[in-house]
Amino acid sequence: MVSGVAKESRPSGTNVPAEPAATEWPFVEGTVLEGLLGDPGEGVVTLRLSDLVQDANGEIVLFNDSNLRRLALLTEASEVARGEAPHHVTAAGEDVTGFAYVTFDNGITLYYQLPLELVVHSERG
Repeated sequence: MVSGVAKESRPSGTNVPAEPAATEWPFVEGTVLEGLLGDPGEGVVTLRLSDLVQDANGEIVLFNDSNLRRLALLTEASEVARGEAPHHVTAAGEDVTGFAYVTFDNGITLYYQLPLELVVHSERG
C-alpha cells in the first residue's frame, strides 16, 4: 500500500483514466501512464504532490507496502535535493532513517522506501 494519499478524483476500482478537463490531469492512484514514462506497457501509480498530506514540517512519508517498482509524481514545484536520509524522525513520528528523499522548492520533503523508483514530472505547461 502506498500511504500518504489524501484524496482521489474518481471512484476507486476504475482503471481507465477519465477525460481530462482543459487544465486538469486526472492522475490518481492506479492510473496507467502510457507514453510518459520509459516503459509504456508497465502500469504506473501516479500521484500529485498537492494531493499528499504533509506533517507540520512539510514532510511526507510514502510506505511502499505494495512493492511498487515505479511511482510517478506530478508537481508544479521544482526539485532542489535528492538523497538518502540520515537519522531523522518526522514531526508525525515516522523514523525515515535510510529512506530516499526528494526536497522541492516549495519546502516539501517526500521520503520513500527503496527500491521504489520515484519519477517526478512537471505539471507546468
